[in-house]
Amino acid sequence: MRDKVRHKSIFFLTHTVTLAQTVWVPHIDVYRRSGNWLVKCDLAGISIEDLSISTKGPHLTISGVRRDPMADQGWMHYSMEIPYSRFTASVTLPRELEQAKVETQYVDGMLIIQLQFDEDDR
Repeated sequence: MRDKVRHKSIFFLTHTVTLAQTVWVPHIDVYRRSGNWLVKCDLAGISIEDLSISTKGPHLTISGVRRDPMADQGWMHYSMEIPYSRFTASVTLPRELEQAKVETQYVDGMLIIQLQFDEDDR
């Protein structure tokens, strides 16, 4: 069984981290306005091709990999503080996400995911 760490926020949302599969976890902010949601994830240094976003029920999952381009160029590290490797982060919102219109932007290392719902679904 995989170890899990659950972090509760002041908004009663759950952020779950699966330790057996991840080396690092990106920081996530969640915003709400008029029944719609915005999730902002700090993903500096990650190529958009290395990202995956999925929804299932009320869960939004962001996963991918941060690669070290210096290693590919033959550089040997002397000191490293930036985590590289796979990551997964999940946010549980208080509603099902299947009916949401999902829009994404990747600007200056920030992944911004907007979840918009029809007036009837709110």
